[in-house]
Order: sequence, then C-alpha cells, then structure tokens
Amino acid sequence: MTVLESFEKLNDYFSNKTSFTFEDNFRDVIAISENDLLEKASLKCALEELEESKILKSTEVGSRKIWVLFKPLEAYEQQIEINYLLAAGISSVINNVCDIVGNNSDKCDPKQIIERDLQNLLVIASKASEENLKESA
Repeated sequence: MTVLESFEKLNDYFSNKTSFTFEDNFRDVIAISENDLLEKASLKCALEELEESKILKSTEVGSRKIWVLFKPLEAYEQQIEINYLLAAGISSVINNVCDIVGNNSDKCDPKQIIERDLQNLLVIASKASEENLKESA
C-alpha cells in the first residue's frame, strides 16, 4: 500500500474519529491486510505527514503512541486558484447535469467557482458508475 492510499484511508477514518492508535484502530483503517508490517509502515508515514501538516498531534501515554486530531477535518480550509478554462469545464459538467435533472438552482457560474460547485462535482463524479466509465474509455 502506498502512503497516498494510507492517507486516503486515514482521511476516511478521521472524518468520524478523533484519535488513532495502532493497537486499537489498525483494523478500523485496514480491515484485511496482506502484510501488516508494510501496511503499518505506510500508515505511520501518512500519520507523520498529517502531523507535519499540523492536522494531527501525537503523544505517548505509557508505552502507546496516540495521534489526535488538532481540530475536526471539516474545519480546515484550502485556497485554490484555477484558470478560466478549467472553471468553464467544471461549470459545463455541472450545468449539463443540472439541465438533465431539471435543477436550475445548482447551476454553476464559471467566473466564480464556489465550494458548493465542487461539492456538486464530487456528487456527480461519485454517481458515475464504473461501467459508464469503461464505456467512455
């Protein structure tokens, strides 16, 4: 497992939990393991990366290392800049789906992409079935 894959699994885990220890929570993150040692190493790297980013703090209590969220994940914000062509592409995808489902209230303005637009794009992407993606490839 790559560190990026571990990072994704930890993001899912920390969306509902506030702390992690290998002793108590490894199976919550990695239900089935082909190689515990390598997967623990990958998770540890991802945990350390999250700590360097100041999303997690770690401490030792007794002989156990515990990683704790500094604040809930939804409290973190990011600023991004995208060019107009990408914004227009995002807007086009969202607006085409809005036309299909008859929802004008969620249409997207390519001059001002907002968080709701990205949430809508995420919903659209999550609804794309694997079969549809294979057909278009």
